[in-house]
Amino acid sequence: MKKNKAIYLLLMLICAIPVTNSQDLIDLLDKEVPDDPQYTLATFKASRITFGQSVETRKARILEINVITKFWNTPNSQSQSFGADRVSARFGLEYAFTDRFTAGVGVATFDGTFNGFGKYRIIRQKEGNKGTPFGITFVQSASYLTRSFNRLVLPENSSERFSFASQLLIARKFTPNFSLQLAPTYVHRRSQQFPEDDNDHFALGIGARYKLGGHVSIASEYYYVANPINGVNTFGPFALGVNWEVSDLILQFTLTNTLSFDEATVISFSPKNFNFNNGNLHIGVSATYVLHFNKKNK
Repeated sequence: MKKNKAIYLLLMLICAIPVTNSQDLIDLLDKEVPDDPQYTLATFKASRITFGQSVETRKARILEINVITKFWNTPNSQSQSFGADRVSARFGLEYAFTDRFTAGVGVATFDGTFNGFGKYRIIRQKEGNKGTPFGITFVQSASYLTRSFNRLVLPENSSERFSFASQLLIARKFTPNFSLQLAPTYVHRRSQQFPEDDNDHFALGIGARYKLGGHVSIASEYYYVANPINGVNTFGPFALGVNWEVSDLILQFTLTNTLSFDEATVISFSPKNFNFNNGNLHIGVSATYVLHFNKKNK
């Protein structure tokens, strides 16, 4: 009887050893091979919401080609081109040097402004209980005015033709269809055209995107300027747009009160209010084409 009990105990110990060792091995593997972070993708499909920058940066070695146009009427004007009195366009290139850093340049036809920017994604939104609930991107842009337009006069001193904008973009993708962004912004103008006004302006932008279904979404954007220019009437820039995504091509159709394309001028100097009065409403049509130099990203 004692001999049978001893054999039974010995068999139980032999069976328990592999189970214990297997569990220890699984625990070790869990510690040594952590789960990969699941980053939120496509908070905004493009690098811009409408006229302003979005939190998005492209994958490394991707080139974006941007063509943005605006059409509007001027009161009492008798001449029209393409069904509008005035037409302006911006041609731009944006290249992603890394997954987090993108730089771009562009030139506008109406005001002759050259502008460039650098964009770095500081924090990316992550999924899960231990994830990051929002993404943060820093944007630094500079613009250079080359001709007078509207009520802005080209300064004789070339150093006064520069403007700068610094932005911290904070965005969250709440659902697969809805994304929201806040954009605290600092604008510095070197121009002394309005000596009674500050050259430094502080603004807060808010932008949103909602996917309607398929490849169509709507987007809107507004900037509140805390200390606007008082030398002339200016208004907060606003836009409402519809996006249509076709593979590597993104088309956007907008209604806006903005004339220019660079961040510093749009935010600090939008001389028209958003309404349907003659000359105040501008129709925008833009196209963004994506070129993949790294085929793994496609």
